[in-house]
Amino acid sequence: MIGYLEGEIKYSGNGKVILFANGIGFTVFIPSSLSFLERDRAQLFIHTHLREDNLSLFGFATPEDLDLFELLISVSGVGPKIGLAIFASANAGNIVKAIESSNLTFFNAISGVGKKTAQKIILDLKSKVSKGDINMKNLEGASELVDSLIALGFQKQEISSVLSGIDSSLSLSAQIREALNLLRK
Repeated sequence: MIGYLEGEIKYSGNGKVILFANGIGFTVFIPSSLSFLERDRAQLFIHTHLREDNLSLFGFATPEDLDLFELLISVSGVGPKIGLAIFASANAGNIVKAIESSNLTFFNAISGVGKKTAQKIILDLKSKVSKGDINMKNLEGASELVDSLIALGFQKQEISSVLSGIDSSLSLSAQIREALNLLRK
């Protein structure tokens, strides 16, 4: 895998650059917040995305941006193009703040991100980007249950406090009944 490239920009435009490094021109997709001119020297931290029919490189200015991008695309339903769209809408600090504050509106405003995807991003990444008081690890693997309880109007803090007491081997409807009983106490 390619993790870092340094070289001269041969082409820049439309959210990508061609970076000439060690005699090879690499096409690297970059967030629109990064801009380069031809002949600029660039240093990019790279995410190599491999699918069965495609190899794509995604470049970022800092390792922290790369780490956040990789966290974003680890969420089911969020691919590299949506990850770049998120970076196009804000810098890494604002993305982290949106996750920490459970700001669905921030993510819903991004093309390709619907309400369910926005909820998944927040639920899956909150514990990974913040030191919040919600242990979101309890929410992993129980997303159907969590989504159902959120749809019923419960807050994530309430849900998190009862998840450990619910038998995950039960059917979803039985898990919901058990959660409702615990939440009523």
